[in-house]
Amino acid sequence: MKLFKILTCLLLFSLFTNGVLANNRVSNIPNDTISLAQAYMNLYLTSTYYDSIDSDRISKILAFEKEEIDQIEDRIFIRIFQPLYSFTQSIWYQNQAKRLYLSDSKLDRNTLRRFKSVLDRGINFYNAAQLDEYSSYPIEQLSFYEIINFDLDAAEDIRSEFYRVKNQYNALFNENIYPDFKRIFIKAKESNKIELDSLTYYAGLFEIPMSMSTLNNTIDFPISPSFKNYSINPIYRLENRLELISRYLQLKFLASQRTRPPANFNTETLYTHYDEFMELLSFEEDEFIKKELTPQVTSTLLSQLKRRYPSQRSDGIWDESMAAIKAPNPTPNIMYFFPNPAPKSSAHLIINNFKPELHTLNQVDQFFKSKMQEAGFKSNHLHYYYDMDGYAMTTSLEKFNEDGSKVSSDKRFTESMGEDGKFSYFEIFKSIFFEVESEFRMFAFVVASKAATMSGEIMTSTFAEEILQNSYPTLPDELKNKSLPTKELTILVYHFHQNDIGQVPELDLSGSWDVQDHLRSAGILSINQ
Repeated sequence: MKLFKILTCLLLFSLFTNGVLANNRVSNIPNDTISLAQAYMNLYLTSTYYDSIDSDRISKILAFEKEEIDQIEDRIFIRIFQPLYSFTQSIWYQNQAKRLYLSDSKLDRNTLRRFKSVLDRGINFYNAAQLDEYSSYPIEQLSFYEIINFDLDAAEDIRSEFYRVKNQYNALFNENIYPDFKRIFIKAKESNKIELDSLTYYAGLFEIPMSMSTLNNTIDFPISPSFKNYSINPIYRLENRLELISRYLQLKFLASQRTRPPANFNTETLYTHYDEFMELLSFEEDEFIKKELTPQVTSTLLSQLKRRYPSQRSDGIWDESMAAIKAPNPTPNIMYFFPNPAPKSSAHLIINNFKPELHTLNQVDQFFKSKMQEAGFKSNHLHYYYDMDGYAMTTSLEKFNEDGSKVSSDKRFTESMGEDGKFSYFEIFKSIFFEVESEFRMFAFVVASKAATMSGEIMTSTFAEEILQNSYPTLPDELKNKSLPTKELTILVYHFHQNDIGQVPELDLSGSWDVQDHLRSAGILSINQ
């Protein structure tokens, strides 16, 4: 069956590409088109399923596809298919950057700089693809791109993955120069010698911008990035702990100067920088920072600044506007209900007289959240609804392995399942070379004075996604203090199985797993103990 599919699709693929090339008067390089299309699909799928492919196979894929891409030399062809060519190159460098990041080699400074050059080249290729102009491509080209699944959704997938890898690299770069920042800090503390130029030098090793606006007595106004929607910002950032050292030393330098301040020196700007420094400090958990930048140290710094730069302003480091920014948004005036009766589930369990020692629904919710957080379910993975005289809580769609084991944390939760099942060269290529069965599930916990009932209609993957989108992020306030004479807990498990990539996930009604099995594999069996 798969052989028939691939032959049929190759015929369609050939017709499309010949049309594109003919319209552009390129008739002698059809092999370049096929090579580029297959390189794109193979590299895109490698990026998407990187964690489930063994490292030897990834190395072979990258070596093979690099050779294939490098053999494409016709300038007319590259100009016609420039977006796809640049995008494919970008994915190759992204996969290479992932492979380097996971390598066992010693990550010294020179090695990290080489790794950075690989990732940066991928980002440059991605931005060169000019994907914001996608809709203006010729109709024949768009038809060709559709059958290989080169579209803006794929662009966003790769863009998100680039940022994930870039953040990993960013952390490595900051970790590498942090000892130098600490050394410069200690030197300033012990000898009062403040080497701000050295901080700039070490940050510049990885091209990380370091603001000197505190020292220069200027305000860094946020500037909207000039990058388009489908572009990647190539700039790395200084982590909070390093930023704190930089800001503190700039403030300390200003406080230690014995010369008169310049005539145009703005005292209010100076104390604005101090306020920002204190706000950043309030969020930092790094042990070195907490040990060195104590309340006594920051208070001494403020006193020194006030002596040198007198101001009528009070110590009000936390003003009301800051508190207003941090205040939670009011709950929207919308009521979300969990379906009653609930759609038919893969497994269900009713627990009578659940936790009588928990008197209010808020106490029940706190119990659930503590157990869920221990198992890796963060607050944004929990969704709330009204249900009968109590409430319902569901989990985000959780992906897990067929044997019940967890997938990697960054792949565990998703907003949607599978594809739309459409026939395309890309889907067939994917199903042949990347056969991967997938398991998804959603837990629903209903707490009310009586058990939840189920209808005969099964839960579909589309309806499950719709339910999750129409929910509260926390238990509604009016339910928190509510108590029930007795509480019945109904646990519903919606387990979806996807036979192959590109297929629509279907609810598993085999009964091979009961609720206890699902709770155990998710790490939340203690809810029922």
